[in-house]
Amino acid sequence: MTLLLGLGIIGSRSADQLVAAGHPLKTWNRTPKDRPDSVTDLVAAASEADVMVCYLRDDQAVREVFTQIESQLGEGKTFINHATIDPETTLWLERQCKAAGGKFLDAPFTGSRDAAAGGNLVYYIAGDRDLLEEQRPLLELTSREIVYLGQPPAATVVKITTNLATAAAVQALTEALEISRRHGVDPRAWHDAAKLNGCYSPVMGMKIPTLLENDFTPHFSTENMAKDTNYALQLADSAGITADLNHLTWARLFEAEMRDASEDFSATVRQHQSTDLDLEEDVEISCSRIRVKGADAERYLNGQVSNDVRLTEDGRIIDACLLDAKGKLQFYVHIHREGDDFIVQGPIDVAEEIHARLDKYLIADDVELIDESLDENAYLSVPNETRRIIDGIPRWPNELYPGILPPEAGVEEQSISYTKGCYTGQEVISRMKRAGKTNRHLVKLSLDKPLIPTKAKLLVDGREAGFITSVASHVAQGEVALGYRLRKFSEVSEFDVASPSSGEIIGKATIR
Repeated sequence: MTLLLGLGIIGSRSADQLVAAGHPLKTWNRTPKDRPDSVTDLVAAASEADVMVCYLRDDQAVREVFTQIESQLGEGKTFINHATIDPETTLWLERQCKAAGGKFLDAPFTGSRDAAAGGNLVYYIAGDRDLLEEQRPLLELTSREIVYLGQPPAATVVKITTNLATAAAVQALTEALEISRRHGVDPRAWHDAAKLNGCYSPVMGMKIPTLLENDFTPHFSTENMAKDTNYALQLADSAGITADLNHLTWARLFEAEMRDASEDFSATVRQHQSTDLDLEEDVEISCSRIRVKGADAERYLNGQVSNDVRLTEDGRIIDACLLDAKGKLQFYVHIHREGDDFIVQGPIDVAEEIHARLDKYLIADDVELIDESLDENAYLSVPNETRRIIDGIPRWPNELYPGILPPEAGVEEQSISYTKGCYTGQEVISRMKRAGKTNRHLVKLSLDKPLIPTKAKLLVDGREAGFITSVASHVAQGEVALGYRLRKFSEVSEFDVASPSSGEIIGKATIR
């Protein structure tokens, strides 16, 4: 008779496989389970068992339970450990079994919930080869492959380090998907492309479909993967290995474990979800910085930008647009004073272009333009990205980009003065104010699916009604976005969302 210890995600399904094969079995779990083969008297069951197979959670649980049944491990008895534990505990089990007259196999597995349910686990085995052959018929009932690796703790080391590689791969995967979707690549298209890339692995094929559905039903729980990664850190330290990636992977798993230890370990993707606490802090970003100085600086700038730079006299930072003659946006900037000089700040990647735009109209004015974009003060304090999207604040280049009309982005109130006088593009902007209509306008959206990318199209009955410009995730509010809605759909509040690559419907968006 075999005694199976531990009826978690894997142990319970392996027990089902043994029962289905007609193998004589008793099961035990710390928290009793409603199974006909379950027992409550652990020691009595161990005394009757020829083989004990262990699927307990960690080294502490294994040591505690093993100590209770150690006296029953006499001659002819075998203890097979399938739990992922530290190498020290593996060697301790081997010693204790030998001292009691019993036999021991170091036999951790790889495979998740579905593999266990189908009897398709893979066992890594370390121990006596003859003992492996003796127990092979039992092991084959719950596995599809058995890999012999030598003497203990070789199998434990392989299991820990392969789990580390899996955890790190999923961490990299979730970051790759999030980066891609924020840059307008549909993660579904990314998946198709990755299948033809050397980076592709079975774990990607397993995790991407569930990530796309926000499904964190545990195949392998966060708490177990965090435990195993911590074992890997211990192995690295004991070997004198600097394992920076290990530490980062464990930190992300620990964060996920603190949120919900029972979720699948792919829930590390939630690191991209902001909480209300995260939203409280602004972040600093690098920016371009142009100093405008000279006797004519105020008059000159007021003839170039859409806002009244005299508003900076009280120490304020003002927003302003640099427009072309048709009123279309060229750059969106922030202006403040430093003494008698004006500082014009904008996106760091267009520093040279902003300088050239200001210099273009500088003819006979007593003005000097100094590019200080490499200065240590060339930074801006801006809202956290998720808070920005929740609050509907446009940014360059997502919502504010060359060719957009400022009223379409809803920035006229904070960036346009209608009283200060002429500037490039002023006539068009004034006409738009009188007309009160724009061809499109910025809207705040809620999305019903995770990993919907920017540049995705908003559709109404198959007709294009707008597009998504920014996306983020929030613990309480879910998937949030900004986008542009076309004027003729201004009364519509619900849209289908189409992939920017395939055109297939991948979700729904609602005005919030």
